[in-house]
Amino acid sequence: MINIKFLAQKKELLEFLEKPFVAKKITPEWLKKMGSFHPSDIKVDEMGDPLTTVKKCMPFNDARTAGYFIPLPCDVYVERKPQLHIKWSSDQIELIGTHQNWQFEEYPVPKGYETEVAFKWLNPWIIKTPKNWSCLYTHPIHFDELPFQSLTGLVDTDKFPYPVNFPFFLKNDFEGLIPKGTPFIQVIPFKREKFISTYSYDDGRYQKLWLKARTVFFDRYKKFFRTPKEFLEGEIEKPKCPFAFLHSKKD
Repeated sequence: MINIKFLAQKKELLEFLEKPFVAKKITPEWLKKMGSFHPSDIKVDEMGDPLTTVKKCMPFNDARTAGYFIPLPCDVYVERKPQLHIKWSSDQIELIGTHQNWQFEEYPVPKGYETEVAFKWLNPWIIKTPKNWSCLYTHPIHFDELPFQSLTGLVDTDKFPYPVNFPFFLKNDFEGLIPKGTPFIQVIPFKREKFISTYSYDDGRYQKLWLKARTVFFDRYKKFFRTPKEFLEGEIEKPKCPFAFLHSKKD
């Protein structure tokens, strides 16, 4: 089991901070409202393909639930009168900073977001992974209803000894509360490997696998090809020594 460590910068912050948690714990509101099949009563089309929505798509959901979320440790409030200003409710941490405009001068800011200023989340956690493991940091996947867009980055967290801060753009029509606990970044650990691309053609082997999967109507990928991904929380259970009784105190 691979241990990803979230380290508070100070001991007194550990109890105060909202702990990072596995991404599968929460679901976007828009996805909760979505049905699993086409709005009509027909669930399979004339070609034998299921009429399912993305709610039933395992690659879609595996991306959404990969890794861990870092949540806001306190409320954030956005004001626009008399000018744009962001506040946060706690005085125990610095939560938000800004980038100089020239740092993002040529960046294609998404439509509908502030272009005059780029903010950054001042991440309160140092993240450590074992040797040869890195972390991909990205905006919470498929949480596009959030009033901000965090930018993606990749860090070799087995070596880097300091919290990684995350630039973000704010929606230009948003004003109001971003509540404590809202995920602002998704952390996906992965092992660094050497890859090489080659090019060939299918000799029929993969076609046979797909034909086998088509013997069922629903959940083909899940039943025939998917491997469950596990991201857990909590302490790592230490292996029990079979000779521990030799070291125990006698009555």
